[in-house]
Parts: sequence; structure tokens; C-alpha cells
Amino acid sequence: MSTLELENLGKKFGAVVALEPLSLRISDGELICLLGPSGSGKSTLLRIIGGFEMPTGGKVLIDGADVARTPPEKRPTAMVFQSHALWSHMTVEGNIGFGLKLRGLKKAEIAAKVDAALRLVGLADYGKRHPAQLSGGQRQRVAIARCLVLEPKILLMDEPFASLDQHLRDRLREEVRQIQKKLGITTVFVTHGQDEALSIADRIVVMSMGRIEQVGTPAEIYTYPQTPFVAGFIGDMNMLKAVVTSGAARVGDVQLDAPVPDGEALFAVRPEDVTLTPSLNGEGVRVRRIVNYGPVLKIEAEMPDGTLWKVQTLKDVPVTEGACYHPIVSRHIVFREDRAVHRVDPV
Repeated sequence: MSTLELENLGKKFGAVVALEPLSLRISDGELICLLGPSGSGKSTLLRIIGGFEMPTGGKVLIDGADVARTPPEKRPTAMVFQSHALWSHMTVEGNIGFGLKLRGLKKAEIAAKVDAALRLVGLADYGKRHPAQLSGGQRQRVAIARCLVLEPKILLMDEPFASLDQHLRDRLREEVRQIQKKLGITTVFVTHGQDEALSIADRIVVMSMGRIEQVGTPAEIYTYPQTPFVAGFIGDMNMLKAVVTSGAARVGDVQLDAPVPDGEALFAVRPEDVTLTPSLNGEGVRVRRIVNYGPVLKIEAEMPDGTLWKVQTLKDVPVTEGACYHPIVSRHIVFREDRAVHRVDPV
């Protein structure tokens, strides 16, 4: 169990800035998700931590020791890649124990550690098989066991479930989270999947264009995004421009409190924070589309000027396609100059 600190860590590829200098502290036993779109710098950052890329500047501190210039094989880290990268000519036992063999451990010790790793990932009876005899999920479990058997201080995972189907991906990430909690191993997990990050992370680091946009718990990131990028990237969001006058703004017939100086502002409203009430005079928003997601309905409604509202409500709430409704907003966030300046929560 170890801490990981990044100090003013940056990376350039020639004149291209892949990572703006950033700093981050990851606590002992914490699972951090690096989340962002393609090109945000999350995989570059992970590869720098693992030693597969050298930073242009800054430090990578593991338990206080700077390993930024240490080769990957000499770092107390282990990386699980998106591709399984298993040796097809070796058995599962051979794949998992290969790193231990390179370290010069005796056969009996290797066998004991491999057996423990197989049991940890639920593959106790699969040691004699070859990778071709395993499913995709089983091969990824072997890749995880191959890392864990080395007892690294820091476990790095680069979109390890991206190639798996949704059902298997959901199951495996829960299994990995349970293993991570059991071992108490400090883990950095890269993903572009919002659901994945929200479901397993202790904290999420949202990245964009090589910089950190926000760091926080899943609840903080989802409920209180600090920048318009985070608000628009995490989950569905209504992003509405309006003019603030005397502490309030209007979007159609919806009034939004905004105790900020007068002028233009951006308002962020989650679909589940909007309630539709029937319109008696045909004004408000007109429902254009209703999609049934089982327990919830996702609704698109349009204002007369073409502005769209996204609404999410329980399935048993009566809403009719083509009918008009008045939106009532229970929670919203006000942005100015790309930063959150005010939020309104339900009373």
C-alpha cells in the first residue's frame, strides 16, 4: 500500500503539448479514475506513471521517492493494458508466473503465489489451460492476476474492459473493485466510460486537452461540476444560455435564480431535475420524443424558439408526445467565464 504524488508533471511531443503541468496526490489504497475523451491526455499520464513515457518535466513520487526517470521494470508498478498481451504458447500458470521467474523466485514459491493469484481472480481451476481456451473475460482476469502476483505498490489499468461486451464489462469492473478493496492497493484506472468511473472510483480526475478540469468524488463530479466541460461531459445536461437581470434569468417561461451580476450566463440543468406540468394554454415546451428505458422515461421537449429540453422522469409519470408542458427546475448551476459561480439546490 502506497501513496502516489504527481508534481508539476508535463509532457510535450515536439511542439505539441500532451499534458499541461499538473499536480495530483493519490492516497494510500485509493482508486482514482482518469476520465476524459480521446486526446485528453489520460493515457499519456498513465504511461508516464508506469514509466512507458518520460515526462518533459515534473516528478512522479511513490512513497516520496521520485521515479520519473526510472525504467518501468524497476518501478513498483504494474500495468493492465486494454489488450490482454498474453503469451499464447504458455499456460495460464506460465503467463502469471513469468514475472516471478524473472525475479529469480524458486519454483515452489512461484507455484504458491500463482495459485493464490488465480484464486483471487476466480480462476483456480484454469491454470493448465492456454489463452486460446479462455473467454475474453477470463483472459483479462489472467492479465490482472499477472500484475497482482508481482505485488506492486501501484496498480495501473488502461481501459482494461473496453473490448468486452457491456454485461461482462459491468461484472468484471465490480470484481476488480472488490479485489482492489480487499488488497488495499493504490490504483489508477483510465477510462472514457462515465458509468465505469462513476461506479467504481473513490475520486474521478476529469481531463480535457491535456489538463485537469476537476477532481472530486463521483457525487461531487456529477452533482456539482465546476466547469461547463465537466457539466456537459458527465451524464446528460441541459446547457442553456440566458441573460441575468436583477438576480434572475428566464429561459422561455422558466425563471432561474441567479444571484450574480447582470449579464449573460450559462445555466446547467440535469434532466432528472426537471419536472413537467401540463400546460393549460398551449404555452411552454412541446414534447417531441419519449424513449422508454424501463423504470425511467427520457424525454425531449422543444421551446417555440427551437431550444431543446432534456427531461428524465419515472415511467409512471403521465407524459404525452405532442402535448405542451411547463418545465419546473429544482436544481441548477450558473457558469460565468467557464467556472461555476452559483448553484441552486432543492429546498
